[in-house]
Amino acid sequence: MTPLVFLQAVAPYTFRWNVLLPYLPAFARGLLVTFEVSVAAEVVGIILGLAAALARLSRWDVLRLTAIGYIDFFRGVPLLATLVWFYYGVSLLFGINFTAFSAGVSGLGITYGAYLAEIFRSGIQAIPRGQNEAAHTLGLSPRQIMQHVILPQAVRIALPPIGNSFVSMLKDSSLIAVLAVTDLMRQGMIVASDTFRAFEAYTFVAVVYYLLTVIVARGLSLIERRYAISR
Repeated sequence: MTPLVFLQAVAPYTFRWNVLLPYLPAFARGLLVTFEVSVAAEVVGIILGLAAALARLSRWDVLRLTAIGYIDFFRGVPLLATLVWFYYGVSLLFGINFTAFSAGVSGLGITYGAYLAEIFRSGIQAIPRGQNEAAHTLGLSPRQIMQHVILPQAVRIALPPIGNSFVSMLKDSSLIAVLAVTDLMRQGMIVASDTFRAFEAYTFVAVVYYLLTVIVARGLSLIERRYAISR
C-alpha cells in the first residue's frame, strides 16, 4: 500500500510588493474614505448613544423601555447584517434608498450608538448622588443639573472608552466594503482582483489599518491626558 503523505514540500511564496506601486493613489483615496466614514459614524453614535443613555435613565417607562430595546437589539445583531439591511432591506421594505456611503455611516453609527449608550450611562451613574442633591438645593432644575453638573463630568469619565470605540470603528468600517464603498478594504479587494496578488494587497491593507489605529490611539491618549490636566 502507498503510504499516506501528510506533508508535501511547497516552494516558498515570493512577495512582489512592486505590483502595488501603481495603486498607491487609490489606496490613499480609500484611506480617506475610511476615515470619513469612521468620523461621521462616530458622531452619529455619540449623539444616539447620549440620547439613549438619557432615555435609559428616564423615569418614563416608554422612553426607558425603548432605549433598552434599542441597546439590546443592536448590540446583539451582527454589524454586517445591520449594514446589509440598511442598504438593501430599508429600500425593499420602505422604498427609502440609501447611498452606500450613507448606509455604512448609518449602520456603523446606530450599532456603535448602542455601545456608547452604555458608556454614557455608566459615566452618568458614576457621579455621586450628593452632587445632584447639592445642585437641587441651590435651586437648579433637573435639566440644568444634568446639563451643567452631571454631563460635563460624565463625558470626562467616558472619554477613554469613547476613544476606544473610535479605534474599533476604524477597523469595523472595513465591513462597508461589502456595500461597494471604495474604502481602504475595498481598494485592497480591487487590487487583489486586478493583480492576482492577494497576499500583497491584503497584507498592505492590514499594515495600513494597524498604523492608522496606532496613530489614532496615541493621539487620543494625548488628548485624554491633556483634558484631565486642564480640568
